[in-house]
Amino acid sequence: GKKLRLAGKGMEAMGGGPPGDLYLKVNVAEHPIFKREGSDIVLDKEIKISDAILGTTIEVPTLDGSKLIKVPPGTQSNSRIRLKGFGLPRLQGGGKGDEYVRILIRYAKTMSEKQKKLVEELRKEGL
Repeated sequence: GKKLRLAGKGMEAMGGGPPGDLYLKVNVAEHPIFKREGSDIVLDKEIKISDAILGTTIEVPTLDGSKLIKVPPGTQSNSRIRLKGFGLPRLQGGGKGDEYVRILIRYAKTMSEKQKKLVEELRKEGL
């Protein structure tokens, strides 16, 4: 929604006068996977519950290509992992924003009998 003014780049005035100003209205389209928060971008990434509990390394897209990141053991759903400087350029200069990877834990909708027994054992152990 920001407007940019380009002085003297508009249409010529009637009677041969100098050209007027050209005004541009900027609209930024939504990206299919990244959400913008100022100069920062946010990406949702699903992982398995076992990876959240034990930790893992995952590959995530960035504006500069893919990057491997570590998900620490005990990561909770909706926690964010920061990739410093992988966001958008700041409008007033001063580097780039950050990329945040929001971790979403994927739970199985159906489980085998063995999986159910293992989860029940975890429950008995207080997990």
